[in-house]
Amino acid sequence: MPGIGVISNANARLNKMSPLLKDSLNFIVGRRGEVVSTYTLEDVGQAVRDFKRYEVDMIAISGGDGTIHRTIEGLLREYGGDELPPLLLLPSGTQNMIPRSFGIRNNSIATMLLALTRYKHNIPMRIIRRNLLRVNGHHAFFFGVGVPTRYLRAHYARGTSHWHAATLLGIYILEGLRNGVKAQRLLAPMKMRVSMDGAPEVEMAPSAVFCSFTEEIALHFKLFPRAGWQKDRFETLFTMSNIGATIASLPFLWWGTTTRVPQMKRTMLGSIRMALEIPEPFTLDGDLYDPVATYDISPGPELSFVLPGVTRLDPSVEARAGRIGPWGSNFIV
Repeated sequence: MPGIGVISNANARLNKMSPLLKDSLNFIVGRRGEVVSTYTLEDVGQAVRDFKRYEVDMIAISGGDGTIHRTIEGLLREYGGDELPPLLLLPSGTQNMIPRSFGIRNNSIATMLLALTRYKHNIPMRIIRRNLLRVNGHHAFFFGVGVPTRYLRAHYARGTSHWHAATLLGIYILEGLRNGVKAQRLLAPMKMRVSMDGAPEVEMAPSAVFCSFTEEIALHFKLFPRAGWQKDRFETLFTMSNIGATIASLPFLWWGTTTRVPQMKRTMLGSIRMALEIPEPFTLDGDLYDPVATYDISPGPELSFVLPGVTRLDPSVEARAGRIGPWGSNFIV
């Protein structure tokens, strides 16, 4: 059964705020697909098994970054070694870091309308190809340890809105200008041994380590402008700066410059292994995980993501773009 399979996370922020969103997606998709509302990971697994059996043309995911992360992990489990259909991301979360990195700026309804209009009239759509990170057996787009997990813990304790995220950042900046305890704790170094691309281990003490296949993180900070440039090569960022240098670097990190930032090490890697002296919690796409001492990070599978609208891509990203469709059926406009 060709069509579009939609997995809608009922626990996503926008879905909770707008319970009729699923009904709207159902109305838009109509007979050209199926919308499944999921509450648990088992619900996701059942939906994926059904879509695989139906051989849908694409799978859409409605939810936030955590929903995308966990749903894709479910897709990889159920499809095994089989190729996944192209994925359409429908932004329904708070930050929507992953869709924004791919150039999807519209909300979930507008994005679905754009995709379905092209689909039902058999108009090819653009796709981009991106790898996932493989982190200690998990799959995600973005990994962080140190500063990002400390910030997210404080952020989630206050709330999950943009306002809470922005005001918390402002609090940390003011604390940093006063050399306050909160800022010192946020930027506390982590002693570790690091091996990059199989090279001998070196000792480091960064306050944060980031690895990513997407350009943006929360609050539209473009920390990884080269994340989509190469297959099987992800961008890493080690921060070893003091409080003053960190505050001074924030505008450059928000803008997404590729120029060198003092006291920060940025590079493209194919693998990295970190052994921490003291276990630290980590984050994958905004989800928090329990502390571990050893991290093995490498490129995961390469997937295709649908861009239904008109999006200007970086020339390096455009090199990893393609087209899907037509789907073998002709419709009258």
